[in-house]
Amino acid sequence: MHIQPLNRCLYCLLLLLAPLFLSACHDAPPTKTPQQIHRLVEDTLIDGTLSKDAQLAITLERIRTVTVWNTKTHTPIYRWPAEQFDTPAYLVALSGNNRYVAVAGKQQVSLFDLSNGQLALRWQVSGFDPDSSISTLALNQSGKQLAIGMNEGSIILVNLSSQQLSMFKQHDTEVSHLEFSQFNEHILSAGYDGKVLWWAKGSGAVIKTFSLPQRITSTSFDETNRRLFFADSLDNHRIINPTSNTDITQLDYPERYRYFRKALFIDHGHELITATSKQAIIHWDAKSGKEIQHWDISAFSLGTTVMDMVLDDTGELLTLSSDGGLERWAL
Repeated sequence: MHIQPLNRCLYCLLLLLAPLFLSACHDAPPTKTPQQIHRLVEDTLIDGTLSKDAQLAITLERIRTVTVWNTKTHTPIYRWPAEQFDTPAYLVALSGNNRYVAVAGKQQVSLFDLSNGQLALRWQVSGFDPDSSISTLALNQSGKQLAIGMNEGSIILVNLSSQQLSMFKQHDTEVSHLEFSQFNEHILSAGYDGKVLWWAKGSGAVIKTFSLPQRITSTSFDETNRRLFFADSLDNHRIINPTSNTDITQLDYPERYRYFRKALFIDHGHELITATSKQAIIHWDAKSGKEIQHWDISAFSLGTTVMDMVLDDTGELLTLSSDGGLERWAL
């Protein structure tokens, strides 16, 4: 083959760089395809959640229909249309034992019993400001206690067994996340004020306060509450020992991963999975902060994002997207 002088230089340069290109491609995290994919609904979701044991999925569609799904068979177990609610539904929550589903509108909560699919209770909710509205909610393991976050920073605790209600002003503005502790005595809350609070459920006394400059977008405890991850709407995040408030590591990521929507500790807190505001899932070594692998969930429309993710009993990751896409991933 005859090569002109200028082309010969370029040709030699490419030969020299080729091993570097090949090495870079080899070192890049592999792309993933799901082990299984099924779209539960054709509509996009307002909200959705997965049970902790990965057996159930709850979807709330734009048409305001709430459906409980079997994640193995992809079949509906219960479905409540919009006419079932006095006001439009915006949020759903599931108890840890898969017994109760809470559905919230702006100022109303409906509780359904999954043993029979019937409405167990419905009541109006008001914070310290009578015009406030519900921004998030969580059920405990038994489903007998409900935490309701309001957009003016108050948190309402409802004990359905004792029929007691408590209200605490924990945040300065909208509450974005609520989670009961493993032993049910404490609550983790996060808000648009950039604060993450660990507080006693009975008295409302704040035990630990953590903060970041912007609104908190994601949090995760490991199963023994020994590691806590939280991130805000910019590129700020922390992985800490919540008891000592000492940093364990920082995630090592480029600009494109700056906003984390969801987070999940796995492997006893040694690994972390995060979802960005778009379609990316990232698997991290929680000790070194290094990325293990990353991939994208399947998109059925523009703006697809992860609504929830859990680990099933086989060690596979189950994700639910805003398109109603249910996918299983081998880690």
